[in-house]
Amino acid sequence: MSMAMSARTWTVTTSSSTGRLVLTCSACPQPIVAVGAERVVQVRQHLVGHLVESRLPAYLRICQCRERACGWHGRQGPCSGALRLLLIRADRGLTWHLADTCASCAAAIPCAAAVPEPPQEAAVRHVGPPAGEAVADLTCEPVEWVEAL
Repeated sequence: MSMAMSARTWTVTTSSSTGRLVLTCSACPQPIVAVGAERVVQVRQHLVGHLVESRLPAYLRICQCRERACGWHGRQGPCSGALRLLLIRADRGLTWHLADTCASCAAAIPCAAAVPEPPQEAAVRHVGPPAGEAVADLTCEPVEWVEAL
């Protein structure tokens, strides 16, 4: 019996070719027109939604950087250390990754910060979109945790 490993990694790329902020997410079927808050806040809130909805026990997590041949930093040694949830800023802030990484990869990845795991009681409240539009306005409780991300 094989068990599929669930990858805790998401990538959000932002663009605004139409004058409105659009989020393209690796886990979502179509781009999302964002409204309201600034770019970084929209990206964080979107990533929080995926993270809270995909809880995974620590023993099932693996270094997602290694799964990508350490492409976020280039190989500097073997993966080692405890897994950390890492928020990575790339492409001058146009691309963001949220992923499990080992301590050695986390230390080697530029423009990245370890962020706390969501509290067990965190819940995601989806705010309904205006007619005909998808909106990236996810809010996670408690607010302090979202701000830490």
